[in-house]
Order: sequence, then structure tokens, then C-alpha cells
Amino acid sequence: MASPFRDPGITDGERSHYRIRLTESAAGHPITCVVDHDDDCYISSLEVGSDQAYSAKVEQRIRRSEGFIEAESYQAASYYRGRTVSREEGYFLDTQHIQFGGKLAPFPRGVMPLLGGLTLLRGLDFRRGAKSKHDLWLAFSISWPLEVKVDKRMTITVPAGSMDVWQVNLRPSFSHINTLLDKVVSGFLPPFTCHFEAAATHRLVQFTFPSGPLPWQPRAIIELVA
Repeated sequence: MASPFRDPGITDGERSHYRIRLTESAAGHPITCVVDHDDDCYISSLEVGSDQAYSAKVEQRIRRSEGFIEAESYQAASYYRGRTVSREEGYFLDTQHIQFGGKLAPFPRGVMPLLGGLTLLRGLDFRRGAKSKHDLWLAFSISWPLEVKVDKRMTITVPAGSMDVWQVNLRPSFSHINTLLDKVVSGFLPPFTCHFEAAATHRLVQFTFPSGPLPWQPRAIIELVA
């Protein structure tokens, strides 16, 4: 089965500058995302924060094949004042892992690391009302179903300017566990909302999400600066 993500045709060396902040605060932390070409892959490199305090670096290989893209590997490390805090890696293609219950099996086709959405979700079918379900990789052998809906086309303003975008709504699905649980959780879990540039190559313009699991906790925002 082919990957569910289309190849958006990202330019070699594309550089995007974002900031992440709480919606109630003007201050934030910088994020730099660079996408390079390497044979049949996109190499997505992210740097967050500063060397003087907390920082993180992520490198992801996104394989390109016959007009589609899929996550090949994910490597991330975080630092505090230059000292390593954590490291994690994931390799998703041509591998198998132990799932719950002890079964050895490949990752789901089209599995998506959380930060892989910066690249992979640019390959959605951007049509009003289009729906899809994807497996979000969390850690080790754990992935979780994520429901995605292309909601509407609109114009928003971010520090980089006013842009024509597609609004995309995301939510974790619990229907594989219990349909009643799915309805209960969707009733109180705040929404995750992305805005992708309407024009090719559908660069992420803004992402708003809850900073915690409860409705009254402040929302966080990642927005395109330049």
C-alpha cells in the first residue's frame, strides 16, 4: 500500500523561521526548519531554542518515491546549556518492532513522528472536507491513530504577513478502543489546528494546540516569522 502523503515538491534548501509561544504571551522561542534534498529523500532539520538555555535539534529523513513521501527515520536530542538532556531515534521503513501483545510487525504504512508533520502533512489532499486517518508515532513501538480533516480555506495574518491558507483540524482518535470513550474525549479535549499555505508547496504557516489536557489551560502557537 502506498504512503497516504503526496510529495509536495519542496525546494532544495528551503528555510523557514518560526517562533513558539503561549497565545497569551508575546515572547517566544525561535524555531528554524531547513529542508534539503539527499538523493531520494528530504532531510528536514529543526533547531529550537538557544545554546544559552534550553535547545533541541531534530533531523528527519523523509523518503520520496513515485510521487509520495513517508518517514524513514527520526533523530532528536535536547540540551540544557550545552549539556545533553535526552536523545531519541526511530527507524520506520524496512524494520519490524514488538507491538503490544508481543507480536513482531512493521510500523503502520505512513506512520508520522510528531514533528514529521511539518513535512508530511504538506502532502495532504487539500480539498474542503477531505478526511484521513494517520498513525502518529510517539516513542519506541507506540503509535496512535490521528484523525485529520481539511476544514476550509481562509486568510490569516502571522508575523511573516497575510497568507491564503487551508485550515486543517487534528484530533487523536480513541474509536479503536471504545466509541463512547472517543466521544467523551473529543468533548473536552481542546482542538489542534494547523494552517498550511494554500499555494504549493503548502508550507506550514501556523499551528495552535493545547499546552495541557484541560480546556482552561493556555493554548500554544507555532507561527511563521520569515
